[in-house]
Amino acid sequence: MLKKHPILLQCAEMLILFAALVATDKGFLHGDAFSGLNPNPYWLPVLIMAIAYGTGMGLLAGVIASALWLSWSTVWSGPADHLEQQLRLSVQPMLWMVTALIVGEVTASRRNRIADQRRQQQAMDRNWTKLADVIARLTDTNRRLQVRIATEQRTVVHAIAAGLDLSEADPERQVDALTRMIALVAQTEDFTYYDVRGGQVVARFGGRATSGQPSDLTRSILVEAMLAGPRVVQGDDPADQAMLAQIGSIALPVVGAGEQLAGIIIIHSLSGIRITQSYMAQLLHVADLLGRSAALFGREPAFAAKWLVPKGKVA
Repeated sequence: MLKKHPILLQCAEMLILFAALVATDKGFLHGDAFSGLNPNPYWLPVLIMAIAYGTGMGLLAGVIASALWLSWSTVWSGPADHLEQQLRLSVQPMLWMVTALIVGEVTASRRNRIADQRRQQQAMDRNWTKLADVIARLTDTNRRLQVRIATEQRTVVHAIAAGLDLSEADPERQVDALTRMIALVAQTEDFTYYDVRGGQVVARFGGRATSGQPSDLTRSILVEAMLAGPRVVQGDDPADQAMLAQIGSIALPVVGAGEQLAGIIIIHSLSGIRITQSYMAQLLHVADLLGRSAALFGREPAFAAKWLVPKGKVA
């Protein structure tokens, strides 16, 4: 792995190498810049700096080695020939500088390739992470779709079964079919159907989760508002909160023949249920179904003894 030390630390390392070589030369040898040794030990800092840190530090090491060489070397001991002496003195510095340049450029190229590979590796890691997130989202979506499809298939089967029971002659089975159909659409068993008959608004049947709900709403402000103008009443509407206080969350009018109020479906709780336009449209469709078929909500005499009246206090 390439070193990435600060420039001052690199210079300190280089100076320590030269100091060790100069101390060795002055303390144990002749102090002539290792003129009698070949290869010259000053090659070490030049090569080390060029290989470790690239062209810049290699050339700086070459400059220092050349300065020491030119200051202390004794490569010429014969008659003085200025030109030949300068040539022989300049060979080592020239080799150091050329070597530092070549090795430094190779090192720089290698460092650039390694940096490119690291960037590519980081990009691949990011892409793999994104791909893993996409796969996780797709898996979760697929699981939810499978659950939804299975739920919708089960709902369709139950709705068909409830529809078949509506055609039965037994009033109890028809009431049970109505209960199951409302529960499927409302997505809860906590509801009550109130029948409007002869000035009385009385609970006739409800879901299995219904308990402790009022069995008579004749004198309630909700019924007064419904009789004045049948409409959907929702507890999340500030204007309707007083009418549904301690009664429920949604009240749906069941309009019979002559646009008269024939019944009220009250959904008491909506825990975990999202009230969407589709949800409300389905509830209104069931209420419309009850209103258009008089036999469905027990106006025939045969139904009178078959209604399921939930226990609860009188409003």
